[in-house]
Amino acid sequence: MKASHILVLVMLLLIDGGNAIRRVLVTGANKGIGREICRRILADVPDSYVILGSRNALRGKDAVRTILKQEPSAEGRIEMVVLDVESDESVAAAVASIAARFPNEPEPLHGLCNNAGIGFGKSIPATLSANYYSQKRVAEAFIPLLNPARGRICNIASASGPTYVRTLDTKLRELFTSPATTPKMLQEELERQARTANEEDVAYGLSKAAVNQWTRQLAREHPSLVINSCSPGYVLTDLTRGMGATNTPEQSNCHVAPLFLLFDEAVPASGWYFGSDAVRSPLDRYRGPGDPPYVAVGDD
Repeated sequence: MKASHILVLVMLLLIDGGNAIRRVLVTGANKGIGREICRRILADVPDSYVILGSRNALRGKDAVRTILKQEPSAEGRIEMVVLDVESDESVAAAVASIAARFPNEPEPLHGLCNNAGIGFGKSIPATLSANYYSQKRVAEAFIPLLNPARGRICNIASASGPTYVRTLDTKLRELFTSPATTPKMLQEELERQARTANEEDVAYGLSKAAVNQWTRQLAREHPSLVINSCSPGYVLTDLTRGMGATNTPEQSNCHVAPLFLLFDEAVPASGWYFGSDAVRSPLDRYRGPGDPPYVAVGDD
């Protein structure tokens, strides 16, 4: 082992003894935006430790190797866990694996980045399963492992959510934006749409609008945690290839909002949706990077 790697490991042991390591689980991280978020956490946050979630073990291990080639100083600060976010059994196994990995720490995680999902062109049931219900499943399973006093959750959403909400009638727009919307109300609407509509062109936006509303509900349920959603921006990945995106994850700012929400002490609130520039954005219309921040009215 190189002397520099030994030094990193010694530093980690010293930091761990002071309980200062901030461990973050990133789902769907074997490629694309998820992998870049992992890399930037390791590059930009010296006291971080990344648990890279991947549905496929071989691809997850390849992703770890790729990141370490890019960031050699991250040796000893990243590991992989098999995690299929659409499987109750896989999520439960990942929880058990991480808990066993750190047996002396009942809440070993600082943060969760809910990144895994699918893109456009799928049915409403399939898209909700991958983009919405999977985030709920993972959050509910891993919250007990989060530091109860300062844990963070960043749910990856999309500008497609607010763009979708803008097209709705007044009643539905209210459902996806009002703080008075209950989990039961949201669930009933999603079930209705899954039964009565199968419009692939709205499925993605619907799923991300649901993520934003649920994020606010989850934040109310867990007031000691900092829970927000964000857009990573429109990035060239396998999901957007041929659809006009030009910047690869490495060329983009897809990491800016997630790292802000996971680590920055200046995060102003919980239950908000942030644009890719880490600025609060509305739930019912697009706000571009650099535009003025969204200012809520009343209790919004």
